Amino acid sequence: MNKLTLSLACLVFLAAFTLRFYQVDYPPAPFMDESAHVQAANHYWQTGQFEPDHWEHPPLRPIMLHAFLQVFGDNPYGWRIRNVLFGSLAALLTFLFALGIGGSRKTALTAGLLLATDPLHIALSRHTFCEVYSAALFLAAVVLFVWHRQRSSWLVLSAIFIGCAMATKWYYFPAWFLLYLLTLHEDNNYRSPGSIAFITSTYLLIPLSVYTLAFYPWFGRGHSLADFGEFVTNVFSSIQQYTADNYMEGLMFLSHLSAGDWFIRPIIVGEGIVGSGSGEFILFSNNLPVWVLTIPSMLALLVIAARKKSLQTALPALLFFGSYLMYLFVKRPAFLYSVVPLLPYAFTAIAFALSRVAERYGARIQYGTLAVILAWNMYLYPLATRKTVPLAPYQYILDSKDIQIRQKAL
Repeated sequence: MNKLTLSLACLVFLAAFTLRFYQVDYPPAPFMDESAHVQAANHYWQTGQFEPDHWEHPPLRPIMLHAFLQVFGDNPYGWRIRNVLFGSLAALLTFLFALGIGGSRKTALTAGLLLATDPLHIALSRHTFCEVYSAALFLAAVVLFVWHRQRSSWLVLSAIFIGCAMATKWYYFPAWFLLYLLTLHEDNNYRSPGSIAFITSTYLLIPLSVYTLAFYPWFGRGHSLADFGEFVTNVFSSIQQYTADNYMEGLMFLSHLSAGDWFIRPIIVGEGIVGSGSGEFILFSNNLPVWVLTIPSMLALLVIAARKKSLQTALPALLFFGSYLMYLFVKRPAFLYSVVPLLPYAFTAIAFALSRVAERYGARIQYGTLAVILAWNMYLYPLATRKTVPLAPYQYILDSKDIQIRQKAL
């Protein structure tokens, strides 16, 4: 990687980190599930008990949060710095992913900046939502796969990150299996018994081992491997029973339950406090003016990949659709924050599409479009981060029926 590429990668990371870290200690009180997450982090590490968090969630999440609490303390920085860091790394990894599958520096920079400045990703990165760091862990596995260049140690490290991602959230099974198949296909590895054995043991056994090791405090309560098998079975059974009625009443995300809405209809939920012409808000939005480009860009990318006969070019679309189909057909509600693992691939496809347009009509198209998107994202930034804003420029957004607004106490 030359100096210019390295400089652009640092720019993407610093932009993402600045936007996520600035005044991350506000609000000083726990927001949404933060209190439960902090209690569960200490509780699981000390006793192997999951409460008060959901017992169905894999347990690397409380282990990681406990580690950050030990370094930064039981305060807003300790609660949130994990997501700030992993959210920023996700933007850097998106840059490396786009570059690794054949994108130019301009394409990679566009993809990285789209994630770095995305209002939803920023909002989730400033609290303890597990989708942020689990998605970054899996994206690290994808980047290592893309860049491994026949280095087996990189594939082993990729498999470790897959295990870490699976040990924090269940979202990644389809993409995990897809990476396994792609590794078998690469250089006709499936024709070599030795390669099949190595890839299978690496991409299947290592992630399963990492996942199991995350339950070490739980095993410390005296549970056996047989108990573990029964526990995992019960987890999958319980997850299938979730409906909108199972969640706590008043949860803001309950207004939109279908993943089919994510890229085609506006979604804005959140809360705010207003008074004397100004207010502060924390809004979670699908940023439709940008996201609406996702599906067309994915289809265009598949066409380009087919013409080039390149699986590498098709990788963003394969990872996107492989995971998105799971969200579309799963029984449980698909809340908006679950979209986070898809965003790096969505923005990579959009960046490739813009580069393709720029090749035909000139680079100014790409730079101009990126400038407009970044300006729009910065316009929404205060609404995702509880910054005080005048109401007038945002009134058409704040009129959404799914925003809970309270009057500021006099």
